[in-house]
Amino acid sequence: MEEGSSSAAEELARGWVILDRVACVDDEEDPREVALNVAEPPRLSTLTVPAKFHALPSNPDELPYVAAADPFGLLVHTAASPSCGLNLDDDPPGSFAVLREFLPVGASNPHEATGIAERVPERVGGSVPHISNLKNVGFLTSPGTGGKDYAIAELQIEAGAELAKLIVFRSGTPAWAVSRLIRPDMPGRSNLHWGWHNDDVISFDGNLWFVNLWRGLISCNPFSDHPVLQFHQLPEHIPIEDQNKSQRDIEADRCVRVSKERLRYVEITRVHNAPVESTTVVVWVLICGPRSMSYWKTNCMAFLGDIWENETYKATGLPNQVPILAGIHPSNPDLVYFFLEHHLFGVNLYKKMVIHFVDEHYQLLQPIVRSRSLQPLSWHQVQLWKLPPSLHAGSIELSAQHASDLGNLHLKAAQLRRQEHALKRREKMIEMREESVQGLHKSLLAPEEKKDDSRWDKVQIVILAVLISGLSLLFPFLPWLPYEYLSTIVIAFSIVVGCCCIALPCALFGSNKWQTCCGESVARLRLTQGLHGN
Repeated sequence: MEEGSSSAAEELARGWVILDRVACVDDEEDPREVALNVAEPPRLSTLTVPAKFHALPSNPDELPYVAAADPFGLLVHTAASPSCGLNLDDDPPGSFAVLREFLPVGASNPHEATGIAERVPERVGGSVPHISNLKNVGFLTSPGTGGKDYAIAELQIEAGAELAKLIVFRSGTPAWAVSRLIRPDMPGRSNLHWGWHNDDVISFDGNLWFVNLWRGLISCNPFSDHPVLQFHQLPEHIPIEDQNKSQRDIEADRCVRVSKERLRYVEITRVHNAPVESTTVVVWVLICGPRSMSYWKTNCMAFLGDIWENETYKATGLPNQVPILAGIHPSNPDLVYFFLEHHLFGVNLYKKMVIHFVDEHYQLLQPIVRSRSLQPLSWHQVQLWKLPPSLHAGSIELSAQHASDLGNLHLKAAQLRRQEHALKRREKMIEMREESVQGLHKSLLAPEEKKDDSRWDKVQIVILAVLISGLSLLFPFLPWLPYEYLSTIVIAFSIVVGCCCIALPCALFGSNKWQTCCGESVARLRLTQGLHGN
């Protein structure tokens, strides 16, 4: 534990919020560029953007998404409807905008701040790759500029490629630029035989940190004329071969965040086959030394069993289950936030106590990811954001109520539209699943239908063969048939021909079960008799 755990008053004085990463949309005429309604954590603060903020104002999506954050601003992704900004799938359509220069509204609404939005140019030209994934994109403001100079960067490292691609847009420039950089060395792997995907991108200490929660972090300075990629391997509290193999997404058990001006790595882990009470929450801190040397040091840790036994946890009424990581306090690294059953709560790991808890469900939306079904809530839905200096204590008040209860009619209307959009999206997903099930059903039935068609072709051929052969043989051979058996033969032949005359149209045109059975039975009978006769 680091010295100086914050009291509640000190935490508030530092000015931070838990921001819903899905913004509301206000299509009413409003001179404001962007509205930020702040609420006291762990209640959610909300961001509202006007429809004119979108690249296509006449057809905006209802789910703009905060893709990255910096202490001086936010990077928001939007798309034209029916697509949406809340999309963590590969190759998402849409564009970016930067929200910055937040200022308090004033005494008329002490819980609200406004800011400006700047659209980021589209990526054009064959030399600039499209957005590979929102989790690959980071946002960083240049130190000492008050957020006026910023960079947006995406790192793409493909398996087998000799060089990595750093796609950068800098404020004050007209277009994106692509730099090809030497891959960083990674222990235990050939330099050309590994790819890299990001789970998150963090801005810290003048660098962007591209986070892969399985391997480590790659840092670089996008403002540099000659950026260099440097790899930092993640620590292991338990050796990977002894760890319990979780069935959850990696984002549920790991995250990297900035707290108390240091980079922190939070992990939920336990030994294989160990009781769930032994599950450990560990917070590490990255220590950066000279000559780009760095190492991880344990900050604090706690067993879930000790937390569950604490009276503060029992008072919440939550079950003794492994929670999902939501983030870490921006100023107090001992205080980690979790999701459990749509509740958000904060735990001081050093004291094993629940510090923040509100007995209400959080109605957060899930990102679109076609490759898998919807997952439980995680830090992809919220941003524990330290407010810009312009909104620090004294300039804006943190409301003890929800932003939706502030009496802002525009915000309420925007939230209702967002819920309507979410319901439509769920209906669309259900329709897509029904279509896929129907396609699978047809593909499974196709061989059977083909088999049935082949069988009925044989039935029709047998019946026609019986009719034609019978008529062609009976009359020429009548003079040679015994006279005493002639009447019996003619009667038998008439019965067979009569049955075939009935069965043939049944086999050709029958749709009812008795009709098809009739045709099939007659054909089988005649074929069996023919075989016995031979």
